[in-house]
Amino acid sequence: MNETQLIQRIISRMLRDPNALPIGLELLNHDICFLDLPEDIPAFKNADTIYINRSSRFIQTRDMEESVTFLLLHEAIHTLFLHDQRLKSKDPALWGMATDYMADSLIAYLNDFLKKDLVKYDPDKMFLGEEPFLYDPRYRDMLEEDIYDEINKTSEVVSRITKEMLSDAESKNKKSSNQTGGMPRVIQSRIRLRNNVLKRNDVEVNLNAGSLNSSKKDKFGEEDEDADKEKGIQKDVNGKLKVVPDLIEEKQKFKKNMARHTSLARHMLEEILRGHGTTASKRFLESLTGVKADWKRILKDSLNRALDRSADLTWGKPRLSWLVNKNYLPYLPDYADEPKPGTVIVSIDESASVGDHDVSMSIDIICQAKDMYKKIYVIKHDTHVNWTREYESIGNEEKKALLKRRHGGGTSHKEVFEKVMQYIKTGNGEETSVYIGITDMDSDIRNVQKLLAPWMPRIYLTRNKSLPKGIIGKVINFY
Repeated sequence: MNETQLIQRIISRMLRDPNALPIGLELLNHDICFLDLPEDIPAFKNADTIYINRSSRFIQTRDMEESVTFLLLHEAIHTLFLHDQRLKSKDPALWGMATDYMADSLIAYLNDFLKKDLVKYDPDKMFLGEEPFLYDPRYRDMLEEDIYDEINKTSEVVSRITKEMLSDAESKNKKSSNQTGGMPRVIQSRIRLRNNVLKRNDVEVNLNAGSLNSSKKDKFGEEDEDADKEKGIQKDVNGKLKVVPDLIEEKQKFKKNMARHTSLARHMLEEILRGHGTTASKRFLESLTGVKADWKRILKDSLNRALDRSADLTWGKPRLSWLVNKNYLPYLPDYADEPKPGTVIVSIDESASVGDHDVSMSIDIICQAKDMYKKIYVIKHDTHVNWTREYESIGNEEKKALLKRRHGGGTSHKEVFEKVMQYIKTGNGEETSVYIGITDMDSDIRNVQKLLAPWMPRIYLTRNKSLPKGIIGKVINFY
């Protein structure tokens, strides 16, 4: 079995394991290339290519399939959790350590419920022996930023040496720097951590450059001489059916869609972790969402409602990267052309029992919602409504206006629901996706909720732990 076939087998097996499926889908976004490098770096990546160093001691001292499986899981998790984008002003070496600790903790956690006959790796072998990957049980339930803060308190970067990476390997590989779209550099750091000196190699690459000489052979399907004669014909992962995908896809368009595919994989991984419901998975979910309110849940409700109501949903042609297994995976819609959901209607309860802090937190939630919807229509009320506003963007001036209180009496939602339906009937809210009420729930919601259209998905965000019965919709305690 050659290296290409090994990669095909590893990823195709991930795609057959429901719990590893999101990671397998993410790996389909990347070319995977093997190199022989003088530096002992097991793997590194740029925007759309993962490079594996077959000469590294990590691979040389372990089972080939297990070590490559682990490396692919590790690099995919870095992408799914947006570790490159979250670096910001942090020290690169310490942030690299923190994200490695987190990624390896997640890989160890996933091993408990991945199918051993499909996704083969032994965490103990990866974290022990010669050139082990970073793992420390003390960081098992910590987020990357928390791990970074902890490491930053107890360590210092003693030295850094920067050098070009591929110059010594060119004669062996007979490959130029075009292999990675630009000459990468290895940054060798010495870090003093709790009186121990650690040596660390990090790779600096042009993240906007990809592989310029990746194999033209398809990632899936065994090698077939007949397939080479007929361009565009390939087998599925079971080697049974032949499909004829459109292989003519501009690389620029592929890169543009990669972020959307990664976002979909993140959502799928989130649902998998949520389903297991352990403390560790809860912590990992926090790093996926990072918001105060459960916007993933809200977005899912509104999208499901939109799908239920739509009779004209247009499905895009299946892309090559998603033609994984025709028998088990559905074709996906064309995310490149899919618009954001429509307007979100938010009502803010400004009754006397709702404090200024609650209003401030509500404004923060509204700003988060704005990133997920085309427009936002705000209603501020107590027993009556005398202030409404529609926003397409929310800046500092808009925040000041939203923070200004205009009510101070009791609470009623009768006029609020009437205003919602009026907004929809006038045509302004033709594409309304969801109604969100921020309230203490001490209101007449149960008695007047029939004023809202039955198809309207509705969410109530509250800090009141004593919730009334008979409420239609979801009630989420958001502090």
